[in-house]
Amino acid sequence: MIAALSSFALFALEGHWAGIRAILVVVALFVVLAGSIYLLLWSNLGAKVAWHVLMVSFAGYMIVMSLIWLVGAPGTAAGTGPRAGQPSNSILVATEPHWVPFLADSEQGREFAEQIAEFPNGWDELPPQVEGSEPLIYPGNVDARGEFDTLRTVVTGALARLAEKQELAATDPKDWSFRPEGPAATPDEEKLPVATVRFKYEKGSPLLFAASIPASKGHRAVTVFAFRDKGRVFLYSLYFLIASVVLFIFHALMLARIERKEIESAPDREVQLV
Repeated sequence: MIAALSSFALFALEGHWAGIRAILVVVALFVVLAGSIYLLLWSNLGAKVAWHVLMVSFAGYMIVMSLIWLVGAPGTAAGTGPRAGQPSNSILVATEPHWVPFLADSEQGREFAEQIAEFPNGWDELPPQVEGSEPLIYPGNVDARGEFDTLRTVVTGALARLAEKQELAATDPKDWSFRPEGPAATPDEEKLPVATVRFKYEKGSPLLFAASIPASKGHRAVTVFAFRDKGRVFLYSLYFLIASVVLFIFHALMLARIERKEIESAPDREVQLV
């Protein structure tokens, strides 16, 4: 069905399930598949009862799917299902795991004042990018070496935006670029200033990152921090679960009401038949 719909230009998703075309595909699939089942039920049960039967079945299916998205199933991982969007401050919006940069003198920095005061002592060094070096893995399967490029992009972008706001010269993220201690991965990286890069994790606290970037022609020396926000990828799956449970209960009660009315009216039908 998806292959047939995707053959039309309007429904061609090109591997990206997003935007109006993805919505049209899902709506079309639901209308065709659920609609055909509804017509069959309608021909046997009537329009009203058929609708409640269909919705009870669909809600029950969605309850199972939502639970699989939330807690996983044998062979699947938890936290799958509808994916989250861009980072948001609203607690009602699902977000992917992301890094939040901050400076030591910021409001966010005051929340991690104790850890910041210890930097760099007591923080974990970034393993060198050489063959045979032991990886540094944190809870959530976060590989410090694998996260470094993402963190560098986040941190340098934030510093560039701050410089622009403060009307300083280093408004390009490349002006703030740096590399960790140890051998450089590429000749271009060899030219970058060497920063003191550390990670820190304490149970009950977010994973922290810190980079002490030396001064250059365009900016002063700065130590920037970031914490890993785990995000709320489960939130949309939870919404689906709640909505499915409500739909299931509502339509099941409506079916029970219809059946009760039919039972109450059964003696009248017998009298009419006699």
